[in-house]
Amino acid sequence: MAPRRRTVLAAVSAATASAAAGCTDMLANITGDESDPEDQRDATTAFIEDLANDQFDAASDRFVADERERRGDPGRLERFWMGYGAVSGSFEKIVDTATRTGNNATAVDVTLSFARGEHDCRVVIDRQSRLVDCGVADEYERPAYVDSSAVATEDVTLAVEGCSLSGTVTTPADDGGDAPAVVLVHDSGPVTQDTARGGTQAFTDLAEGLATQGIATLRYDKRLPACEVSPGEYTLDGVTVDDALVAIEELRGAEGVDSDRIVVVGHGLGGRAAPRIAARDGDLAGVVGLAAPARPFHELTLAQLEHKVSIGDHEWADLVNVYETWTDEIESIRSDEYDADETLLNKPGAFWDSLAAYDHLETVTELDAPLLFLQGTRDFQVSVADDLEQWQSELEGRSDTTFDTYDGLNHLFMPGKGPSVEFAYAVQNNVAADVVDDLTGWIDEL
Repeated sequence: MAPRRRTVLAAVSAATASAAAGCTDMLANITGDESDPEDQRDATTAFIEDLANDQFDAASDRFVADERERRGDPGRLERFWMGYGAVSGSFEKIVDTATRTGNNATAVDVTLSFARGEHDCRVVIDRQSRLVDCGVADEYERPAYVDSSAVATEDVTLAVEGCSLSGTVTTPADDGGDAPAVVLVHDSGPVTQDTARGGTQAFTDLAEGLATQGIATLRYDKRLPACEVSPGEYTLDGVTVDDALVAIEELRGAEGVDSDRIVVVGHGLGGRAAPRIAARDGDLAGVVGLAAPARPFHELTLAQLEHKVSIGDHEWADLVNVYETWTDEIESIRSDEYDADETLLNKPGAFWDSLAAYDHLETVTELDAPLLFLQGTRDFQVSVADDLEQWQSELEGRSDTTFDTYDGLNHLFMPGKGPSVEFAYAVQNNVAADVVDDLTGWIDEL
């Protein structure tokens, strides 16, 4: 691959990840005294009006030239605005603005009213009232189904190979007995124990929602980004399976936990790894896959990119560059023509080798534990037709196996409408109550 394309890939991957998670580092670093510069407020208001009127080219023109191609790309701005709409519907009005001025720029925080609720946006503007960046600025809110008085938490540290991982054991408060318990296993990529993305924390929702209904959990920071991982150690076992097994043993010894009723609940790649985790542990009470991919992981990645490129009316140039670059790398994975230390799709060759050596469908058929697979219909990363149905076909006729789908839920099992976009993951939202209820009911029957 040419050096320029590799540079573009790294930059876009970092930019899209931070953008979808909420405000970028540039936004977070704005400091200084409160101020009320009318020209910057006016520039922000005009920008929001452009977005609300689908005038994404005009919105792009408001960016400083150095940032227009990357942060101000009309395609990026369109998908950014679609994220709000997916969660809360049509835009109604600007409710409030607040400014904070630093040495070189002003951050304008805007409260926006939509048909189904209010959300926050942060716009960064330079001294000439030109935009530098924009991002979702929502804060996390507990869902209504969580009773905080019924939840107790304890911080723990997992002594895993080569480093330590921070974790939280969440238990029913004053339950008076040993509760069944869940270890939550992360999706692909760097993830914290809460799976925090701007205004969402899917694992916090699950942990506290389950504890409210009498089920304990352990969630923990993933090895990435908590620890240094060399390319050769970046395998499915090295970044997912091995640490999950340590977490299971930690949970078995936790006070208030029934050590005979431990369940592994894996999300995304964690769901694909869950059968291997269960097989290696050998004594789990159940296995749950939340949006667990069944397709080859590189094919899944290609389908995700095709979706991201196709939605909206405006092309996002950097995203198209990623698509073209990753398409070439996917072909290398398909043909098994790469080196162990070569980076493909932002992961080293050792990771792809480890996936190729793991037959998740064969492994799952050999498990004795009850199985549960849950899937949202608005999930553009993992789908009912291409993934859930493969699990169903492979497990047809097997007892103690349950499959459920949820209309309108995305990859985080959060509700929305219209096209599914990654920016929506940062807009304040919560795991649907039905998912927590169904998990609780299934675990209670084990």
